[in-house]
Amino acid sequence: MDPYFTAISTPVPKDHLMLMLLPDYQLARTGPDFFTYMGMAEYGITSRWTAGFMVEGQKIGGLPATFGGVRFNTYFQLFPHDHLLHLTLYGEYESLNQASLYKMEVSGFGGEDLKPPLSTARNTSARTLEQRVVAYHDWGRLNLTFNFISETDLENSQNDFGYVWGIFRQPKWDGMMGMKGMGPAVFSAGRLGYGVEMMGALGNVGQFGFDWPREQQYIGPVFSYAIAPGWSFRLEPTFGLSDVSDRFVLRMAAEYSIRNLFGPLSRER
Repeated sequence: MDPYFTAISTPVPKDHLMLMLLPDYQLARTGPDFFTYMGMAEYGITSRWTAGFMVEGQKIGGLPATFGGVRFNTYFQLFPHDHLLHLTLYGEYESLNQASLYKMEVSGFGGEDLKPPLSTARNTSARTLEQRVVAYHDWGRLNLTFNFISETDLENSQNDFGYVWGIFRQPKWDGMMGMKGMGPAVFSAGRLGYGVEMMGALGNVGQFGFDWPREQQYIGPVFSYAIAPGWSFRLEPTFGLSDVSDRFVLRMAAEYSIRNLFGPLSRER
Protein backbone atom coordinates (compact mmCIF):
# COMPACT_ATOMS: atom_id res chain seq x y z
CA MET A 1 0.00 0.00 0.00
CA ASP A 2 1.08 3.61 -0.49
CA PRO A 3 2.84 4.90 2.62
CA TYR A 4 2.57 8.57 1.60
CA PHE A 5 0.04 11.31 2.29
CA THR A 6 0.18 13.07 -1.10
CA ALA A 7 2.28 10.92 -3.43
CA ILE A 8 0.86 7.91 -5.25
CA SER A 9 2.93 4.87 -6.13
CA THR A 10 1.57 1.31 -6.01
CA PRO A 11 -2.07 0.42 -6.83
CA VAL A 12 -4.27 -1.17 -4.18
CA PRO A 13 -3.95 -4.97 -4.60
CA LYS A 14 -6.80 -6.79 -6.32
CA ASP A 15 -9.92 -7.27 -4.16
CA HIS A 16 -8.39 -5.25 -1.30
CA LEU A 17 -10.41 -2.48 0.33
CA MET A 18 -8.46 0.32 2.02
CA LEU A 19 -10.26 2.60 4.51
CA MET A 20 -8.50 5.67 5.89
CA LEU A 21 -9.20 8.54 8.28
CA LEU A 22 -6.81 11.46 7.76
CA PRO A 23 -6.88 14.41 10.18
CA ASP A 24 -4.40 17.29 9.78
CA TYR A 25 -3.54 20.24 12.00
CA GLN A 26 -2.21 23.28 10.14
CA LEU A 27 -0.44 26.39 11.37
CA ALA A 28 -1.71 28.95 8.89
CA ARG A 29 0.54 31.53 7.26
CA THR A 30 -2.25 34.10 7.65
CA GLY A 31 -5.41 33.90 9.71
CA PRO A 32 -6.31 31.40 12.45
CA ASP A 33 -4.92 27.87 12.58
CA PHE A 34 -7.24 25.07 11.54
CA PHE A 35 -7.96 21.33 11.42
CA THR A 36 -8.80 19.46 8.25
CA TYR A 37 -10.07 15.91 7.97
CA MET A 38 -10.69 13.41 5.21
CA GLY A 39 -12.29 9.98 4.98
CA MET A 40 -11.09 7.80 2.11
CA ALA A 41 -12.02 4.42 0.62
CA GLU A 42 -10.14 2.76 -2.24
CA TYR A 43 -10.68 -0.66 -3.82
CA GLY A 44 -8.42 -2.74 -6.07
CA ILE A 45 -10.66 -3.72 -9.00
CA THR A 46 -7.72 -5.57 -10.57
CA SER A 47 -4.05 -5.78 -9.66
CA ARG A 48 -3.46 -2.68 -11.84
CA TRP A 49 -6.74 -0.72 -11.55
CA THR A 50 -7.87 1.12 -8.40
CA ALA A 51 -10.92 3.32 -7.78
CA GLY A 52 -12.11 5.24 -4.73
CA PHE A 53 -13.75 8.27 -3.21
CA MET A 54 -12.97 10.84 -0.50
CA VAL A 55 -15.05 13.10 1.76
CA GLU A 56 -13.47 16.09 3.49
CA GLY A 57 -14.08 19.02 5.80
CA GLN A 58 -12.34 21.53 8.07
CA LYS A 59 -12.59 23.35 11.39
CA ILE A 60 -11.07 26.83 11.50
CA GLY A 61 -10.38 28.42 14.87
CA GLY A 62 -13.38 30.50 15.97
CA LEU A 63 -15.62 29.24 13.12
CA PRO A 64 -17.98 26.25 12.81
CA ALA A 65 -16.89 22.95 11.26
CA THR A 66 -17.58 22.99 7.53
CA PHE A 67 -18.10 20.33 4.85
CA GLY A 68 -15.50 20.69 2.10
CA GLY A 69 -16.81 18.34 -0.59
CA VAL A 70 -16.16 14.98 -2.23
CA ARG A 71 -13.58 13.55 -4.62
CA PHE A 72 -13.78 10.51 -6.91
CA ASN A 73 -10.60 8.95 -8.24
CA THR A 74 -9.30 6.12 -10.36
CA TYR A 75 -5.82 5.12 -11.49
CA PHE A 76 -4.38 2.46 -13.76
CA GLN A 77 -0.88 1.03 -13.99
CA LEU A 78 -0.05 0.92 -17.69
CA PHE A 79 2.21 -2.13 -17.85
CA PRO A 80 2.05 -5.31 -15.75
CA HIS A 81 5.82 -5.80 -15.73
CA ASP A 82 8.09 -2.77 -16.05
CA HIS A 83 11.57 -3.42 -14.70
CA LEU A 84 12.81 0.19 -14.91
CA LEU A 85 9.77 2.33 -14.01
CA HIS A 86 6.14 1.55 -13.29
CA LEU A 87 3.95 4.15 -15.03
CA THR A 88 0.45 4.94 -13.77
CA LEU A 89 -2.21 7.37 -15.03
CA TYR A 90 -4.41 8.96 -12.36
CA GLY A 91 -7.63 10.95 -12.65
CA GLU A 92 -9.71 12.63 -9.94
CA TYR A 93 -12.93 14.63 -10.09
CA GLU A 94 -13.24 17.12 -7.23
CA SER A 95 -16.65 18.50 -6.31
CA LEU A 96 -15.56 20.88 -3.55
CA ASN A 97 -16.36 24.33 -2.26
CA GLN A 98 -13.97 27.21 -1.70
CA ALA A 99 -13.86 26.56 2.04
CA SER A 100 -12.05 23.25 1.37
CA LEU A 101 -8.54 23.35 2.85
CA TYR A 102 -7.31 19.73 2.89
CA LYS A 103 -3.90 19.47 1.19
CA MET A 104 -4.17 16.55 -1.21
CA GLU A 105 -1.78 18.49 -3.45
CA VAL A 106 -0.67 22.06 -4.15
CA SER A 107 -0.47 23.77 -7.54
CA GLY A 108 -0.42 27.15 -9.23
CA PHE A 109 0.55 30.31 -7.33
CA GLY A 110 -0.23 31.72 -3.91
CA GLY A 111 -1.43 30.29 -0.62
CA GLU A 112 -4.65 28.50 0.26
CA ASP A 113 -5.66 30.04 3.58
CA LEU A 114 -9.34 31.01 3.73
CA LYS A 115 -9.73 34.67 2.68
CA PRO A 116 -13.45 35.29 2.00
CA PRO A 117 -16.06 34.89 4.76
CA LEU A 118 -16.76 31.23 5.57
CA SER A 119 -20.46 31.60 4.74
CA THR A 120 -19.55 32.79 1.23
CA ALA A 121 -16.76 30.27 0.63
CA ARG A 122 -18.75 27.17 1.60
CA ASN A 123 -21.55 28.16 -0.82
CA THR A 124 -19.17 28.75 -3.74
CA SER A 125 -18.38 25.67 -5.80
CA ALA A 126 -14.86 24.68 -6.83
CA ARG A 127 -15.01 21.86 -9.39
CA THR A 128 -11.68 20.56 -10.58
CA LEU A 129 -10.30 17.71 -12.66
CA GLU A 130 -6.93 16.51 -11.41
CA GLN A 131 -4.62 14.41 -13.58
CA ARG A 132 -1.33 12.79 -12.61
CA VAL A 133 1.42 10.90 -14.33
CA VAL A 134 3.01 8.61 -11.74
CA ALA A 135 6.42 6.97 -12.10
CA TYR A 136 7.75 4.70 -9.36
CA HIS A 137 10.20 1.90 -8.73
CA ASP A 138 10.76 -0.57 -5.91
CA TRP A 139 14.11 -1.95 -4.81
CA GLY A 140 12.99 -4.60 -2.37
CA ARG A 141 11.46 -2.68 0.57
CA LEU A 142 12.63 0.71 -0.76
CA ASN A 143 10.13 2.72 -2.85
CA LEU A 144 10.84 5.86 -4.90
CA THR A 145 7.98 7.71 -6.60
CA PHE A 146 7.42 10.93 -8.55
CA ASN A 147 4.04 12.44 -9.52
CA PHE A 148 3.51 15.24 -12.03
CA ILE A 149 0.18 16.96 -11.33
CA SER A 150 -2.10 19.00 -13.57
CA GLU A 151 -5.27 20.56 -12.14
CA THR A 152 -7.96 21.89 -14.47
CA ASP A 153 -10.53 24.31 -13.06
CA LEU A 154 -13.79 23.23 -14.73
CA GLU A 155 -15.28 26.69 -14.22
CA ASN A 156 -12.70 28.62 -16.26
CA SER A 157 -10.43 25.92 -17.82
CA GLN A 158 -7.37 27.29 -16.01
CA ASN A 159 -4.57 24.73 -15.69
CA ASP A 160 -2.25 24.73 -12.67
CA PHE A 161 0.69 22.40 -12.15
CA GLY A 162 2.43 20.76 -9.22
CA TYR A 163 4.56 17.82 -8.21
CA VAL A 164 5.25 15.45 -5.37
CA TRP A 165 8.03 12.95 -4.79
CA GLY A 166 8.76 10.51 -2.00
CA ILE A 167 11.18 7.85 -0.91
CA PHE A 168 10.18 5.30 1.69
CA ARG A 169 11.53 2.14 3.28
CA GLN A 170 8.71 -0.27 4.03
CA PRO A 171 8.63 -2.10 7.39
CA LYS A 172 9.61 -5.75 7.54
CA TRP A 173 6.04 -6.52 8.67
CA ASP A 174 3.37 -4.18 7.33
CA GLY A 175 0.25 -5.70 8.88
CA MET A 176 -0.83 -7.37 5.63
CA MET A 177 1.72 -10.17 5.74
CA GLY A 178 1.15 -13.14 7.98
CA MET A 179 -2.48 -12.32 8.64
CA LYS A 180 -2.91 -15.42 10.82
CA GLY A 181 -0.31 -14.18 13.29
CA MET A 182 0.26 -10.95 15.14
CA GLY A 183 3.68 -10.26 13.66
CA PRO A 184 6.67 -9.09 15.68
CA ALA A 185 6.45 -7.68 19.21
CA VAL A 186 4.12 -4.69 19.61
CA PHE A 187 7.04 -2.33 20.11
CA SER A 188 9.39 -3.50 17.39
CA ALA A 189 11.47 -1.80 14.70
CA GLY A 190 10.18 -4.47 12.34
CA ARG A 191 6.79 -2.72 12.31
CA LEU A 192 8.24 0.75 11.50
CA GLY A 193 8.53 2.25 8.02
CA TYR A 194 10.14 5.62 7.33
CA GLY A 195 10.96 8.03 4.53
CA VAL A 196 10.51 11.58 3.26
CA GLU A 197 7.92 13.29 1.08
CA MET A 198 8.02 16.67 -0.70
CA MET A 199 5.25 18.43 -2.60
CA GLY A 200 5.10 21.78 -4.33
CA ALA A 201 3.62 23.92 -7.06
CA LEU A 202 4.95 24.46 -10.58
CA GLY A 203 2.95 27.49 -11.74
CA ASN A 204 0.40 27.39 -14.54
CA VAL A 205 0.11 27.46 -18.33
CA GLY A 206 1.07 31.13 -18.37
CA GLN A 207 4.22 30.64 -16.28
CA PHE A 208 5.44 27.10 -15.79
CA GLY A 209 8.26 26.19 -13.41
CA PHE A 210 9.67 27.25 -10.07
CA ASP A 211 8.89 30.73 -8.75
CA TRP A 212 9.71 29.93 -5.12
CA PRO A 213 8.39 33.05 -3.30
CA ARG A 214 4.96 32.73 -4.99
CA GLU A 215 4.48 28.95 -4.82
CA GLN A 216 3.71 26.59 -1.96
CA GLN A 217 6.45 24.07 -1.16
CA TYR A 218 6.44 21.50 1.68
CA ILE A 219 8.72 18.75 2.94
CA GLY A 220 8.57 16.35 5.86
CA PRO A 221 9.58 12.93 7.17
CA VAL A 222 6.89 10.26 6.97
CA PHE A 223 6.53 7.30 9.33
CA SER A 224 4.23 4.30 9.35
CA TYR A 225 3.65 1.73 12.08
CA ALA A 226 1.82 -1.59 11.67
CA ILE A 227 -0.34 -1.82 14.79
CA ALA A 228 -2.06 -5.16 14.09
CA PRO A 229 -3.06 -7.28 11.09
CA GLY A 230 -4.77 -4.92 8.69
CA TRP A 231 -4.24 -1.85 10.89
CA SER A 232 -1.54 0.82 10.54
CA PHE A 233 -0.89 4.39 11.64
CA ARG A 234 1.01 7.11 9.76
CA LEU A 235 2.51 10.40 10.84
CA GLU A 236 4.13 13.21 8.85
CA PRO A 237 5.28 16.53 10.38
CA THR A 238 5.43 18.76 7.29
CA PHE A 239 7.21 22.12 7.07
CA GLY A 240 6.39 24.99 4.72
CA LEU A 241 9.42 26.24 2.78
CA SER A 242 8.20 29.32 0.92
CA ASP A 243 6.63 32.69 1.70
CA VAL A 244 3.11 31.53 0.77
CA SER A 245 3.25 28.08 2.39
CA ASP A 246 1.52 27.33 5.68
CA ARG A 247 4.17 27.21 8.37
CA PHE A 248 3.56 23.65 9.59
CA VAL A 249 1.16 20.77 8.94
CA LEU A 250 0.91 17.78 11.27
CA ARG A 251 -0.47 14.98 9.10
CA MET A 252 -1.95 11.83 10.63
CA ALA A 253 -3.66 8.76 9.22
CA ALA A 254 -5.30 5.63 10.58
CA GLU A 255 -5.67 2.89 7.95
CA TYR A 256 -7.57 -0.38 7.89
CA SER A 257 -7.15 -2.80 4.99
CA ILE A 258 -9.40 -5.74 4.13
CA ARG A 259 -7.99 -8.24 1.68
CA ASN A 260 -10.07 -10.66 -0.40
CA LEU A 261 -13.19 -8.60 0.24
CA PHE A 262 -15.33 -10.60 -2.19
CA GLY A 263 -13.23 -13.77 -2.13
CA PRO A 264 -14.17 -16.25 -4.89
CA LEU A 265 -16.40 -13.67 -6.62
CA SER A 266 -13.40 -11.44 -7.37
CA ARG A 267 -11.46 -14.31 -8.95
CA GLU A 268 -14.23 -14.72 -11.55
CA ARG A 269 -13.58 -11.23 -12.96
